[in-house]
Amino acid sequence: MTTDTESLLRNLLRIPEAEQFLAWPGDFEPSRAGHGEPIRLPCGAPLQPIAGDGGGGTYYQVGTGDSANRPVLYASSEGEGGLIAESLAEALELLIGLPYWQDCLPGRGFPLDGLEAEYRKTFPDLDERRDRVAALLGVERPAAGALVTRLHASVARSVPDYLPRTADGFSYTPLG
Repeated sequence: MTTDTESLLRNLLRIPEAEQFLAWPGDFEPSRAGHGEPIRLPCGAPLQPIAGDGGGGTYYQVGTGDSANRPVLYASSEGEGGLIAESLAEALELLIGLPYWQDCLPGRGFPLDGLEAEYRKTFPDLDERRDRVAALLGVERPAAGALVTRLHASVARSVPDYLPRTADGFSYTPLG
């Protein structure tokens, strides 16, 4: 498995099938790695934008260094934010396995089976595509339930240190 951020993102961009799958249905696009306004964390850790989504949200790696083993934070354009994964590889596993991860946040109440059924209507070959993209990127394919558990654990760890704030001190709402 690739262990540094630049290599993992470079591999993603060199593999059209992986890039396309993560762009849709994953809604994760490295070419959109910019946020509408600067944000910071109460803990003072630096944020490195790594991708954006179609709604204006941004994915960040938290901390410094080349390691992909830094937490990944998501900040929406609507003022919600927090950790979603403990590493870039785990974030990619989440996006591959649960492209509808935002509907799986604590308190959202969407049934996993129903979400999966909706995606399968649009992507009948979803599992095959997931398996291929995970293999191409060298990441695992955890079960959906395990991904939801990891997502909830990361989100729960967000408050207070990893809850984004704007430059003027506005605190984002926790994810979920």
